[in-house]
Amino acid sequence: MVANTNKQVSHRRLALALAGALVLAGIAGWSLLHQASAAAPVPAGETVDPPAPPTVLVFVSGAVAHPGLYELSPDARIADAIAAAGGVTTLADPGHLPDMAQRVNDGRQINVPFMKSGTTAAKLDINSAAQPELDSVPGMPPGLGGEIVQYRDEWGPFTSMSQLHSDLGVDFATVTGLEHYLRVVLPQQ
Repeated sequence: MVANTNKQVSHRRLALALAGALVLAGIAGWSLLHQASAAAPVPAGETVDPPAPPTVLVFVSGAVAHPGLYELSPDARIADAIAAAGGVTTLADPGHLPDMAQRVNDGRQINVPFMKSGTTAAKLDINSAAQPELDSVPGMPPGLGGEIVQYRDEWGPFTSMSQLHSDLGVDFATVTGLEHYLRVVLPQQ
């Protein structure tokens, strides 16, 4: 009877070992299937777009070239918003500009005030002004003061402000803005 009992114990151990092996195999198989489905690669034809960087929307108004809504980086400054609007025009009141170093805020208006009537300075003569004087004129593009002096030296005095456009290639909006500060005085003959 002892031999019979030993055979039964052996069969039970063998059955338990097989059951344990089947359970482990099942767990391993489930694990492999789960990993394969969780780490499925993106098909080659599809791309994943990175998230769009955050932006702020501001309204730039007043004495700027192109008033309107502008979308900027949240790190942008008032100067960046005004530059996006084409810059300050010569009609702006230079003593009342907004703080150019201040950060922009979403949904805010940035207003560049116009110069009040009656506060106009004497206009500078384009035919007699020195280059440093011309360079200091509000709205004067960099290098244009030197081009004006060079033109006068080579071709003689300007006869009209429109020559800035026709002879030097300055855009109409800039010429119009400069007319608030410059004039043409023909030399006496």
